[in-house]
Amino acid sequence: MSTPQEALRMLRAPDQRHQGRAAEPDVGEVTAEHLAAIEAFAVTVRAWNPSLVPGPVQTTRYAAGAIRTTAPAIPPSEVQRRAHQRAARADQFLTRWSTGAVNEAVFVIGERALTQPLVHADAHRAQLRQLLAVSVLPNVHVHVVPEGRAVPGRLGQMSVYALEPTAHGGGNGVRVGYLETPVGGWYTTRTEDIARLHGAFAEIIGAALDLDGTRAFLTEVLIR
Repeated sequence: MSTPQEALRMLRAPDQRHQGRAAEPDVGEVTAEHLAAIEAFAVTVRAWNPSLVPGPVQTTRYAAGAIRTTAPAIPPSEVQRRAHQRAARADQFLTRWSTGAVNEAVFVIGERALTQPLVHADAHRAQLRQLLAVSVLPNVHVHVVPEGRAVPGRLGQMSVYALEPTAHGGGNGVRVGYLETPVGGWYTTRTEDIARLHGAFAEIIGAALDLDGTRAFLTEVLIR
């Protein structure tokens, strides 16, 4: 190679189809709204977050604390607006679950999301109670990964969705993977990428407490 441009072209994967940047890091709430639009068609949901409760099961007060933590410069009125948007996302998930539109949902959470509160103690306990309530719903699974257990590549926030089939799409809908990075969110619908994400998610589940162990852990944190 003779120029930096040629070096960059070699670095770039030759096939850029069916994947791309979801949003820049300073417009995270736009991404959350777009994920809610994806979740409106999801028949299965798999979500991993090492440091926060996943969006579809956040309470309003917890959401406000998460927003203040990740974007401290946002004015209080905007924090509340965004928190209510996230609450609508959670309501959407529970409504779709109650109507049978969601076949399965798996939420995996890092221990520090539950033991390092982002909000007042009462609001944090309310979030823990919400997780406990969700964890006993049929076809909804909540797992906690204890601190210190290794996960693949120390993965950050990740979600994988299977969407409803379209009228002309045959028996299977589109699979969508989403990852959060320091330079923004990225999505993919590539079959090989989805397979890798499912593999990584299976490894994370393998590091997590089982369903009963998770419920016991949540109960223990609640009574501390």
